[in-house]
Amino acid sequence: MSATDQEQALAEAVAAVKAAHFDAPSGAPLVPPLDRAGFARSREHGRLAACLASLGEFDPRKLRIPAQTAFWINLANACVLRDALELGIDDFFQRQRVRVAAHGWSLNDIVHGLLRGNVPHAGGGAPMKKADPRLAFTPLTFDERTHFALYTAREYSPPLRVFHGEKLDDELEDATRDYLVANARVEDEMFRAKLRLPKMFEWYAEDFGDERGVLEFVLARLDDAAADLVDRRDGRVKFKYF
Repeated sequence: MSATDQEQALAEAVAAVKAAHFDAPSGAPLVPPLDRAGFARSREHGRLAACLASLGEFDPRKLRIPAQTAFWINLANACVLRDALELGIDDFFQRQRVRVAAHGWSLNDIVHGLLRGNVPHAGGGAPMKKADPRLAFTPLTFDERTHFALYTAREYSPPLRVFHGEKLDDELEDATRDYLVANARVEDEMFRAKLRLPKMFEWYAEDFGDERGVLEFVLARLDDAAADLVDRRDGRVKFKYF
């Protein structure tokens, strides 16, 4: 099987889970929260597990650059889905979940080590040491919109989506805009605006260029009324994280 075929097989396995167990328009579980025990017995779970087990010798670097990022996002989401019964375990994100290219990977390795460029994160320091050979798999560019592509099966998680290399930019933008429209609010106070945001924006503010960068990132994806409110308060904004 070619590298492209393997990448496509993973995307199709995640898509099959989404079609059978999630609402197609919203990407939310059909029975919220996800029926983890029932899903673990499903045909789609078995297909996903088999696909993940087949990636031991797969080298994502053989893919085109956007497809590499799409692969790692789909891989992280697939691991969360396959192992959803273990979500309450303290080291869920630190424990090795999958083998790819002859290396073991935890979710922290994938998300913070590769997709975020091996920078410290809210749960600890950088996942990989500087000499770690797995760093050679890091995508060439970091895209902060990746935060809105990663399904965590927790409250305020971005909805489950499937990503494709040839459409990645549009898919990331759609995921980001939809998440912000659903979860970000600009409210008026007497002398300033108040921006209500999910906690991830506080945890990863540096990914967006500090709070001013967060403000610009969010306002660019909300309606004009939100930006107008901030303008009327001369850019004075209070950040509130929930």
